[in-house]
Amino acid sequence: MSESVGDEYDPLSRHLDDPYEFYARAQRETPVFFSAKLGIWVVTRMADVKKVMRDGRTFSSINNLRPLQPLSMAVLPIMFSGYPLVPVFLVMDGDEHMEHRQPWAAGFTADRVAAVRPYVAERSAALADDLLAGESPADLMAGYANPLANSVIAHVMGIAPEHHAALGADTRNAVKIAIGYVSPTEEEQAEAAMSWTNSQRLIGDYVDARRAEPRDDLISEAIAAFSPDGAPLSEDEEAELVGSAWGVTLAGQITTSALIGAGVLRLLEHPEQWRSLCDRPDLIPSAVEEILRFCAPGHLFLRQTTKDTVLAGRELPAGTELAVCPAAANRDAAVFDRPGEFDITRDSPTSHLAFGHGPHYCIGSRLARAELEISLDVLTRRFPKLSLVPDRPATWRPSLIQKGPAEVPVAW
Repeated sequence: MSESVGDEYDPLSRHLDDPYEFYARAQRETPVFFSAKLGIWVVTRMADVKKVMRDGRTFSSINNLRPLQPLSMAVLPIMFSGYPLVPVFLVMDGDEHMEHRQPWAAGFTADRVAAVRPYVAERSAALADDLLAGESPADLMAGYANPLANSVIAHVMGIAPEHHAALGADTRNAVKIAIGYVSPTEEEQAEAAMSWTNSQRLIGDYVDARRAEPRDDLISEAIAAFSPDGAPLSEDEEAELVGSAWGVTLAGQITTSALIGAGVLRLLEHPEQWRSLCDRPDLIPSAVEEILRFCAPGHLFLRQTTKDTVLAGRELPAGTELAVCPAAANRDAAVFDRPGEFDITRDSPTSHLAFGHGPHYCIGSRLARAELEISLDVLTRRFPKLSLVPDRPATWRPSLIQKGPAEVPVAW
């Protein structure tokens, strides 16, 4: 039975857009299985996923950013033309991880997120105004979700508004090689690599500017944390600073825009729930949590065993690669009643893994929640008759790592 589950799993095509029925079967029959197509073990149950994610001593994050599909050799010279590719906190473990993560986590405390909420509300209202002034139907991702998420994280980092659009376009294009896109062409990979280096150079320019003239932004704070005494950074330290800033910017954009787009999509697929939310804004907090559970973009996260271990009865030798699947865990019938149903009135929905678990829990979770909450408030008030477009279905990014809509056509 385990061989049939592992052989059947086809995340590159058949199970790319909607793998959830398959995950439910895997959880019942073989919750930890070997994927023949990916060449790694896949972990699907909530208890097992949490065990892996909280035990960095046994399950290292060293391979967390490894591409699941090989990159074209033509891409590497482009990537190496920018900053050196050095480890960042996302691939570190233990004390090293905590030390290198802290400068960035400090930018997303409860107080810092509270301070940025007015900016989120201002941008959300402005984008809603732009949508209303334009033609219906329109793409919610291009007209609202992408520019909101991009401008908010860029604002936190300290990027000037005139650079938000270029940074957003480059980071969205770079995801084709950064988050496991399925089979991009060599030309697409080369374009993505150019976007990767261009966006890192832009952030590097801001690092140089903030080193000379610090401001009240996250890049300035990170520079001070990397060099408390103001001493020059080594080439590798500079590369880590820029690479980490780039990674935080990318994550803040693609995950939050995906949550907003997928959340509104699911609500409009259940129009009675959209109407309930319009009539009862007190449901917004529970709607946020159900969207996080049901639509969490973080799909697969790679880990590597540091020693021989056993997981769900599977013997895994040291050096074994595996992928934990929070998206499957968030629909585990052992944890959630009616796990495959989207229900914004669900009781106690916060036990999901939308932001991960353990040492690598998402540093931007508070900000993402705030953006989603404010977006639901603005959109339900401004677009009570919002609907999907029957002849223009939503499309999805072809990514193994970060699920999210590419387009969500809506009308009002």
